[in-house]
Amino acid sequence: MKVATVSQMYEIDKITSEKYSIPSLTLMENAGIKSLEYLHKLFSNLKFKKIAIFVGPGNNGGDGLVLARQLLNQKIPVEVFLMFEEEKAKGIAKTNLDIVKSLNIPLIRINFIDKFHKEKNKIAQADIIIDAILGIGTKGTLSNLFTEVIDYLNFLPKPKVALDIPSGINGDTGEVFGTSIKANYTLTFGLPKAGMFLSPAMNYIGKLVIVDIGFPKALLDNSKIKINYTEEKDVSFLLPKRLKDDHKGKCGKVFLLAGSLGMTGAAALSSQAALLTGSGIVILGIPESLNSILEIKLTEVMTQPLPETPSATLSSKGFPIIMDLISKFQAMALGPGIGRDNETIKLVKELVKKISIHLVIDADGIFALAEEPEILKEVKSPIVITPHMGELAHFLKIKINDVSNNRIHYAQKVAKEYKIVVILKGAHTLIADPSGNIFINSTGNPGMASGGVGDVLTGIIAGLLAQGLGILEASKLGVYLHGLAGDLALEEKGELSLIASDLLNNIPKAINYLFSKE
Repeated sequence: MKVATVSQMYEIDKITSEKYSIPSLTLMENAGIKSLEYLHKLFSNLKFKKIAIFVGPGNNGGDGLVLARQLLNQKIPVEVFLMFEEEKAKGIAKTNLDIVKSLNIPLIRINFIDKFHKEKNKIAQADIIIDAILGIGTKGTLSNLFTEVIDYLNFLPKPKVALDIPSGINGDTGEVFGTSIKANYTLTFGLPKAGMFLSPAMNYIGKLVIVDIGFPKALLDNSKIKINYTEEKDVSFLLPKRLKDDHKGKCGKVFLLAGSLGMTGAAALSSQAALLTGSGIVILGIPESLNSILEIKLTEVMTQPLPETPSATLSSKGFPIIMDLISKFQAMALGPGIGRDNETIKLVKELVKKISIHLVIDADGIFALAEEPEILKEVKSPIVITPHMGELAHFLKIKINDVSNNRIHYAQKVAKEYKIVVILKGAHTLIADPSGNIFINSTGNPGMASGGVGDVLTGIIAGLLAQGLGILEASKLGVYLHGLAGDLALEEKGELSLIASDLLNNIPKAINYLFSKE
């Protein structure tokens, strides 16, 4: 599913009217009608609920006014709280305001703070609160009135439904302008908006419902819209299939470079994840003094002891051994837990320049490349890097807040500049490709905020690459599977107790679930 920016949504609305002769008034009418349909789905016995609709001066307010009329037609108690001076209503929003007034729907004016305070008791009597205040066009600091009203509505222990987007959120960046409606449900029209999947806005959306209000499908599927939301149907068909006569040598070989003193867990997690994702053979390259530890930790994964530094990290002396080994492999992963010794950094840079098989670079591997990022422009292999926000900030030599405030921009920037795939980990993990496309992942949960979870992802993607998937396809499927394994683990462990090995245990369940959906 496509995800729109604010300007793209306005353009869709404009073309719908100009090219397809569907008036904006019709779209607004559809928004109100469809919103009522979803209210019936979300709340039982709606006719016994008292609905309070908070209306701003723009088209978002117009959507709320149509909803008020539809509620009246079904004899559902409704009151409209008008948060602006009536003469400021324009266009189709004014048309619907005039209709509401002609129907004598209760209209409570709270366009000044003192008026709002006088109506607080009435507001508190509502069973359901509808937010139709600001919509996607919000820019800059909210007025004192809007801030006070929104904060009070959030204080009330009532379910809140936002029409299109919670008021106070930037639809592009996810920024919150001081305060925002904290919705239980957001009924968004046509397409979801990019900011809904970014922080901190994602904490205000509640359950997101996509509402079809009649935009032509061709506009919603336009390839010029570069942001996408990855769902089950987008990845299930990518799962590798085995033939009856397949053997381990035909099912993909992965070579991993991972681990250092104190970080053997990262090596174990990533290599086991590659096996559990279907790789026929996985060999783990490890500093030689740690080999006995990994042989105890791992049963099915083979180990390759390699020259090490005095601090028990991988030494650049291992370069010729590694290069000789990987000619037999389809994919390689490097970085989990390898440390930041100067010799190890040198090894990473030498390998990235020479490797010609599919390559996943994570964690300390990304740190090593930050010293000389231009190396990525010389590579011979298809590459995916998997940074979290701190690692990407270090790579770009900017502050982490810069990345967290504009995740889509910086993921696109690195992918385009270095012609690689970038997986920017975090809530709603992003995947960026060199063409500027962004894929927002739909699986995963806060319980996955635990050490080692990213190492599992590295192994999953390497395993899929070894089985023949392209770099983008393996990234999309791998990130989805990783989050799905986390969601399945959540059902058993809950958010606070979920750890990386729980994801490992649920990779087979996640794969089987996707197979069942084909």
